[in-house]
Amino acid sequence: MSTAYRLERIHLEVTNVCNFKCEFCPDAIMERKRGHMDKALLTKALDEIAEHRLAKIVAFHLMGEPLIYPHIFEAIAMACDRQLNLHLTTNGSTFHIRPEHIEKLVDSGIPKVTISLQTPDPDTFIIRGAPPKLAPEQYFDGITQYVHANLLSESSTRVHLKFLDTTPHPFLVPHKAMHVVEGKEQMQTQLREWCDRLLAALPANHPDRPTETEIERRLVSHKPGRWQVIELTPKLALETFPLDSWGNVESATVTPASFGYCNGTTDQAGILYDGTVVPCCKDYDGKIPLGNINNNALSTVLDHQQPACSLRQGFDRFQVTHPVCKRCMGADTPQKSLLRQVGSVVYFKLYNPVMKRINPGWGEI
Repeated sequence: MSTAYRLERIHLEVTNVCNFKCEFCPDAIMERKRGHMDKALLTKALDEIAEHRLAKIVAFHLMGEPLIYPHIFEAIAMACDRQLNLHLTTNGSTFHIRPEHIEKLVDSGIPKVTISLQTPDPDTFIIRGAPPKLAPEQYFDGITQYVHANLLSESSTRVHLKFLDTTPHPFLVPHKAMHVVEGKEQMQTQLREWCDRLLAALPANHPDRPTETEIERRLVSHKPGRWQVIELTPKLALETFPLDSWGNVESATVTPASFGYCNGTTDQAGILYDGTVVPCCKDYDGKIPLGNINNNALSTVLDHQQPACSLRQGFDRFQVTHPVCKRCMGADTPQKSLLRQVGSVVYFKLYNPVMKRINPGWGEI
């Protein structure tokens, strides 16, 4: 594979089965058959990614809950043995349902775990569609126990706790109206409560524990309505992420995009559990199949086959050609659609490159 298209991130979907039915997730409208990735196919994918260093990051994340994949800890070990920079995104439910997962994940050596806490209190937890026997405090306690165990261990795993920010934003088009945490005051209250809860495991004199002054300074810097990472310790961060669309698939009033830029197939791609390659993590239904790694090498699919090349060539000319991309990059009003199209070019072609020069680790945290 040419070095020009070594990706920043490959989303590897080990399963699209989930035990949550979150209202902010397109799981309920996903049309694909449910299933788990065959272990032989997973091995093939990891082998090629490792051998040719196809991506800086491999993420067990697209759809589904990876910790209910039957071979998940074997999969983590396979990726780590191949020295891949593996990131896993989980809803954190199994830390209570299957508490043995806590020790297994701490001992796994995985570089990064993102916990989609999203709804940080019992009132908002109701939109998660959790299993009936998983009460809010059980869910929160399981996550807390895992974070504490990781903080107190010799593990080098970096854990991010993700909060859903529903503050209105002119560039974003949520596929469903909802109110979780909005505005600076609400978000800072939740961040502070969870900060205290998570850092309770560390003694006051622990070298990694920030002082109260440092905590306040970091929390006050939070700006609502945008993606932001708040570092607490070298192994723990809080992350806020604004509510956006999943391709505007439910809206019949979308003004489609005609120009813009996306990093699909250039900086990212996804592999669905059946081996279908898609251009980005938002193509949860495989509407833009680029090929299948059951039949071709991943490098061939991305570098030499027409669907990926055509998509990439269009974006290089700032042309949005595929109907799914047109809807994803469009918006519910002509004005917002124009803003999103211009914003996509500014973000990917100006802001993102500058941030990468300033901080070589930009996009990897």
